[in-house]
Amino acid sequence: MRSIFTFMLLVIATSVGYAQFSEQYAMAGKKLELRTGPGLEYNVVAEIPQGTQVYVINSGYGDWSTIQYKQTNGFVLTNLLTADSRIAEAERAAREAEAKKAAAKAAAEEAIRKAEEAAKRAIAEAERRKREAEAEQARAIAAAEAAKKNTSAAALKAQREAEETRRALEEARRRAAQNGDVASSPIESTTASYGANTPAETTTAAPTTVTRESKFASWEKKDYKSGETPKSFGKFKGEFDYKLDNYLKINVGKNTEVVVKLVKMGKTPADDKTIRVNYIKSNSTQFIRNIPEGEYYCVIAYGKDWRETNEGGKVIGTFTKNALYEKGQDILNFNAIKTDKGINIPSYTLSLDLMDNGTLGYDNNEDQDNISPDKFNEF
Repeated sequence: MRSIFTFMLLVIATSVGYAQFSEQYAMAGKKLELRTGPGLEYNVVAEIPQGTQVYVINSGYGDWSTIQYKQTNGFVLTNLLTADSRIAEAERAAREAEAKKAAAKAAAEEAIRKAEEAAKRAIAEAERRKREAEAEQARAIAAAEAAKKNTSAAALKAQREAEETRRALEEARRRAAQNGDVASSPIESTTASYGANTPAETTTAAPTTVTRESKFASWEKKDYKSGETPKSFGKFKGEFDYKLDNYLKINVGKNTEVVVKLVKMGKTPADDKTIRVNYIKSNSTQFIRNIPEGEYYCVIAYGKDWRETNEGGKVIGTFTKNALYEKGQDILNFNAIKTDKGINIPSYTLSLDLMDNGTLGYDNNEDQDNISPDKFNEF
């Protein structure tokens, strides 16, 4: 399936907008101090009362998490947060209902498709049988004509042999009359007989067993959560701008899992820099947030069964099934635009999946697997 980008502008008057995603909401278990950095040495910018609902942006800072409270981003101690599943449950139920609706629609479309395919197969089978019957009829007519010709040829041959025998006997009697003796030797035909041929001896070869081993059999299978960065990317650290509440929303379909690299464009291709690396599971949605201003493109690895191994002290990883690699052609402009009405904060939606046959679905395999695994790892 082609990558689909949807461009969205969030317009605000004096500050960035506030999007809610219940699966990342939490509640303040105690009074929280919102700080400018992940440590007690950073300044307190706000106090959050106990029981207040906050939005968790990232929990990957040791004992600290970045949250959004009202219109302010900052850091709080993770152990002072408790799960708030009320909104998550409501949105989960809505998603499940939508998924059931989509599944019912897909099932109906699949039933129609199968019925059409069955009808096409029945027509093709009828045509095939008709062609076979016509071919069999033609072969029967040809065989009958050949048999007729063979019968005539055999009759002529027998007639010639009989004539040769008669002449040979007459010649033998003539010679016997001249010599006063009767020939006692049998007269043989000069035409070879047409007996059955003896079949040639055949030799049966001993059976051969071939075992195919996967070169990834010894690699360690990994099961990363959506949003995680695989260990094979070393000590990669993403870049964030917490003043910008923008995002890249990535929807992944059922036929693949992906590793997405968000690459910031430099003055030249040599200056391009990867600022985020996210593993995203199939049938899931992931938000890449707080993206610094600039122009970006995505480099994507598709496939299933992610495995890793250690080679020469370096961890490397790859998809081992249905692996495809693609450099996106669309440019994502995350530069904020100032207008007389406020600031336009761009965000995007990206939909990714493979076709049921394991391809990207391009016509004539155009741009299929347009970069190599080594090129993907260079970004």
